[in-house]
Amino acid sequence: MLNISMAIYNIASGLLFVGISIPLYKERIKMNYLYGVRFSQSFKSDENWYKINKYGAKRMMIWSIPLFIIGVIILFLPPLNEFWMILSLLSPCIVVIPAIESYLFSKKI
Repeated sequence: MLNISMAIYNIASGLLFVGISIPLYKERIKMNYLYGVRFSQSFKSDENWYKINKYGAKRMMIWSIPLFIIGVIILFLPPLNEFWMILSLLSPCIVVIPAIESYLFSKKI
């Protein structure tokens, strides 16, 4: 049962992050303080806002793929395979990677 819960958690998280990223990638979200990649450089101009958010959304979508794949793999493993369970517990940390990449990108603008 724990396997299925962890699999659903990872699959849902991957899909959620992609869903949240799509409007940002398509430049449909105007500058705001609640939703988007919000670094000080993002707020300097509309051009920066869209450029940084598009980059951040793309990176988030890319890094959501391993999260989704981990969930699918866990569905088909024998219950409590320790390696995949540990990986599954660490997988939410994957969202930190695109945040760091976006921050470094914002510093280049």
